[in-house]
Amino acid sequence: MSVNLIAAYRNSGFEAVSDGIMAFFDRRVDLQRDGLTFGNDFFEGSEPAKVSTDISLVAIDNSDPEAFALSEVIIRGVTAALNQYLQERPLFKECAPEKALFVNPIFNIQRYSPGEGFKKWHCDWTLSEDATEPTHRVLAWIIYCNDVDDAGTEFHWQEHHESAEKGKLIIFPAGLSHIHRGRVSQINTKTIATGWINAGSRDSYIARLANNS
Repeated sequence: MSVNLIAAYRNSGFEAVSDGIMAFFDRRVDLQRDGLTFGNDFFEGSEPAKVSTDISLVAIDNSDPEAFALSEVIIRGVTAALNQYLQERPLFKECAPEKALFVNPIFNIQRYSPGEGFKKWHCDWTLSEDATEPTHRVLAWIIYCNDVDDAGTEFHWQEHHESAEKGKLIIFPAGLSHIHRGRVSQINTKTIATGWINAGSRDSYIARLANNS
């Protein structure tokens, strides 16, 4: 029996968090920036691989109390889902470096207007020297913050489409085994929160961040 490494979790807590994310994004225009990608070539022909408006959050930076409070709630929710994911797949943690995984405290909220999206096939493991330590990524996560019937995420090798449903959190491998892209809606706006789960301990990672700052 094969084990599905794309896992979806839904509960009322994630639905409430989704409402909070949507309201925060609408309110905090001051934090919104054009979306960026790291790693592989950003351009595919003449078209950007990803077109979005992003807010980056850091769950260890309390200089903006509102952003900090929201990011903490999101990280707690993703961590609870990760713990369930690892209980269902214990070899993941057993075989991970240091036998430990943690939700990276740096992540993004991304809004895709009609016609926008992460259109290029990609994975979340890269060699770029970013503060999130992309080479350490083991898993990735997405919270869909609103219902979009004609959007979601397509996984290439698995021939799988994960629909965009408000309050649904998915966790999946960050590497080349789970190449994916966003399904683009031409008529609806999609909002997600997304980030990574890295190998090692959170405390060691935060210590490295402090030393490099």
